[in-house]
Amino acid sequence: MGLKIGLNGSKNLAKKPIEIDCVEVWRHISDYLEGDVDSALRASMASHFKDCAHCSAILDGTRNIVQLVGDGKAFEIPASASQKFYKKLNDHLASRERKER
Repeated sequence: MGLKIGLNGSKNLAKKPIEIDCVEVWRHISDYLEGDVDSALRASMASHFKDCAHCSAILDGTRNIVQLVGDGKAFEIPASASQKFYKKLNDHLASRERKER
């Protein structure tokens, strides 16, 4: 914390948001977007986002997902596409498992 000296010579400690780590930011990111965090936590998280590119990217991605899901324009993926996806994923995982042996 920095020390500020007022015009009248009084000394006051400057208030600086308490630092917060990435894991704690991730725990509260949806509450942050919804405005459901107290002012101290909001200030700490905002400060963290300014200094942490990774968490800023997660914030942007989470915000985009919330907007996409919440805009009412979501659509259902056809079952055939889902089946193809799962087949490719299972094939990929099986090939990785064979390579590890």
